[in-house]
Amino acid sequence: MLLSITSLYSCGNKANYDYSIYYSYKGNLKGIEVYCWDDNNGWNSGILAGTNRVKTIDEVKWLQDNLPCPLNRMKEILNEYKTEEIGLICIVDVPPSALNYGVTEDNRDDYIYVCGQLGISFPYGQVVS
Repeated sequence: MLLSITSLYSCGNKANYDYSIYYSYKGNLKGIEVYCWDDNNGWNSGILAGTNRVKTIDEVKWLQDNLPCPLNRMKEILNEYKTEEIGLICIVDVPPSALNYGVTEDNRDDYIYVCGQLGISFPYGQVVS
């Protein structure tokens, strides 16, 4: 589904992205998964619908390449969701090389920062080791 929605943005300007797909997951029985990354120009994020499977690297890379959403804008989007609909917050690399869903000593500060920017209590949906 995501790969067929390639015309949601224009000119690479984040102000022109159409984030309506991120609102469309409201009420999804499996909730949503929020992926976040620091691309050296700031933190961005994207939403994938929750499923009974682990997301692929290609799905997350699609978000990074086609529909990056700044954290302050994502906070506005997430305010439209019930807390229980947000299944997890996951920090990934750019480009994603592996999807690590756990909080470690190396990424703990990033999770605390991202959750704070999104208005979500830490930890939320993360496995803390």
